[in-house]
Amino acid sequence: MWDLRRLALATGLVCALSGAATAQQCPPVPQPVRDLNLPRFYGDAAGATVDPVRAKAHEAAVEPLVVFLRTIVDLADKAVERRDTATAACALNWLQGWANGGAWLGDMVTQQAEYQRKWDLAGIALAYVKLKPFVKDRAQAAAIEAWLFAWAAKSRAFFDDPGRRRNNHWYWLGLAFAGTALATGSESHWATARDIYRDAMRDIRADGVLPLELERQERALFYHVFAMTPLVIMADLAAQRGEDWYALENGALHRLVALCLTGLATPDTVTAIAGKAQERPVNARAGWLSLYRARFPERVRAIGLPEVPDKHRWLGGDVRILMRVVGIPK
Repeated sequence: MWDLRRLALATGLVCALSGAATAQQCPPVPQPVRDLNLPRFYGDAAGATVDPVRAKAHEAAVEPLVVFLRTIVDLADKAVERRDTATAACALNWLQGWANGGAWLGDMVTQQAEYQRKWDLAGIALAYVKLKPFVKDRAQAAAIEAWLFAWAAKSRAFFDDPGRRRNNHWYWLGLAFAGTALATGSESHWATARDIYRDAMRDIRADGVLPLELERQERALFYHVFAMTPLVIMADLAAQRGEDWYALENGALHRLVALCLTGLATPDTVTAIAGKAQERPVNARAGWLSLYRARFPERVRAIGLPEVPDKHRWLGGDVRILMRVVGIPK
C-alpha cells in the first residue's frame, strides 16, 4: 500500500527526473508493470458514488503506472519545448524498457484494469508522438512501436465482446488508436479511430445528450465532459491531417460541446435533464477547451466557465505542444 510518504517520494521522482534528464543523468528504468488487478472505486451499480475505501485501494494499485506516465509526458513536453535531446533520450529509454518488459500486456484481472490499459495507451502513444522526432536508434523505435501495436490489439479485444457497453470508454479507445496511428504511421489504426469517432457522433442526441452517460445520475455532467474530452482531441488531431471530423454527422460534436459548456457554467441545466442534482464542484477535465475555443471562438462563452488545464497524462501531456508537433511537416 502506498502511504503518504511513499506518494510524496513518487511525486518528487517526477520532478527530479525532469532535472536529471536535462543533466544527462537518466535514472534507471523502473520495474515494468505487466499485470494489473485494479479494484473498482464506485460503491454503487450506476457508477455515481465513489467508495472511499475502494478509492484508496485503487489509488495504491495504480500509482506505479501514474508515476511512470506522468514522468514520460513531463519529459516529452520538456524535450519539445527545450529541444532537449538528453531529456528525450531519457524518456525513450524508459519507454523501451517498459516495451521490452511487456508493460500493460499481461493479465488485466478486472474490468477497471482493462479501462486503465486503454487510457494509459492513449497517453503513452501521444507522448511518443512528441518524442519520435528525437529517435536516433531505429531498433529502439521498432521495439516501442511493436509494443504499441500489441497494446492496442489487447485494448481493442476487450471491446470486441458484444456484451461491453460502448460508452465513454469506447471513445477513449478511439483516442488511443488515433495516438497509436500517429505514433506508428498506421493508416488502419487511424481508420479504426475514425470509425469509433463516428460511432460516438451517432450516439449524440439532438439536444447534445449521450444517453449512456446520462445514466450516471449525479455524475452525468462529469461523464459527459469526460466522454467529450477524447472526442475534441481526436477532431483536432484530424484537423491537423486535413480531415474535418467536427463536421461529421451534421456537426454532432458541437451539440455535445454546447451541452457541456452550458452545464459547466450552470450545472442545474443538466440536473433538469438527469433528474439528479449534479455533483459540485464539477471537474472540467483537461485539454479540450483551448483547442475548441481556438477553432470556434464564437461558440465558447467564457463567462462562468472554470479553468481548464491544457495537459493531462492520458492526453500525452500538453495538447498545445502535441498539436504543434503533429502539425509540423514531416
